Amino acid sequence: MPVPHGGAAPEAAHRVCAGLTALAAAAWPHAEHLYESSEFEWSDFDGGLVDKVRADFPGLPPAAVALALRLWGRLHGLVSLDVYGHLRTQTISPDKLFREEVTQLVRSLGIPLRS
Repeated sequence: MPVPHGGAAPEAAHRVCAGLTALAAAAWPHAEHLYESSEFEWSDFDGGLVDKVRADFPGLPPAAVALALRLWGRLHGLVSLDVYGHLRTQTISPDKLFREEVTQLVRSLGIPLRS
């Protein structure tokens, strides 16, 4: 089902994407070495997104934008599965699965975990 033009979903999606891009930008000094072989270029992204990211985060490379979108996809995937009741048919601990995913996401940012 397509998203209605001008509805609440595009604004919410923009806020989530902006927040996760800010997270990726803040973590980039820790994560950059993990993505040295990234082949992403600005042409891989929507022009509006590129303009916004370059204005808000000058110097942030395309690999960091790809990281932000992957973070969004991983979190959104589990949340969507839970919202639609699919996780509870597979596991009795969806919260445990989500916590582990967030832990792995933090690792993908190159940020050391505290014990």
